[in-house]
Amino acid sequence: MNKMFRVAGLGLALMGLGFSSAAMAEKIAVVNVPRVMSELPQMKVIEAKLKKEFEGRVREMQRLESDGQAMAAKLKKDESFMSADERTKMQRKLAEMQSDYNLKGQALQEDQQRRYGEEQQQVLTKVRTAVDGIAKAQGYDLVLNGQAVIFASPKVDISQQVIDQVSKGK
Repeated sequence: MNKMFRVAGLGLALMGLGFSSAAMAEKIAVVNVPRVMSELPQMKVIEAKLKKEFEGRVREMQRLESDGQAMAAKLKKDESFMSADERTKMQRKLAEMQSDYNLKGQALQEDQQRRYGEEQQQVLTKVRTAVDGIAKAQGYDLVLNGQAVIFASPKVDISQQVIDQVSKGK
């Protein structure tokens, strides 16, 4: 019985060696996705496009902010000369402006994030396509996200190849 366990253990150990040899034969690459995204010319185009798209709303927010600051300064300066009724009206108007500013600011931020996400998703699709193409063309069995890897030799990093390929497609 003891001999049977030894034989079975030896068989499992040999099978384990076979699996580890096969795993070492795999060709692995790494892609640093944040680097790829930051170096793509498409991302700069997207930033400019979105800046232009939201330009009017940003200007409106700046106007609301300066109007609110001017009203707050006027209230502070003239507060001692105002009647209680005038002061209350001005404070309410200022609170209204602040509420409007906060509401519009939050909506603007949400809309900007949503649009950036939509545009970024299109670029990420191109990046994935490029990674797939490079992996197939160069025979990689596995491509890892560089953020999930503690160490990778520069010779397995295909980030620049991905940047070059996606940049060509613009």
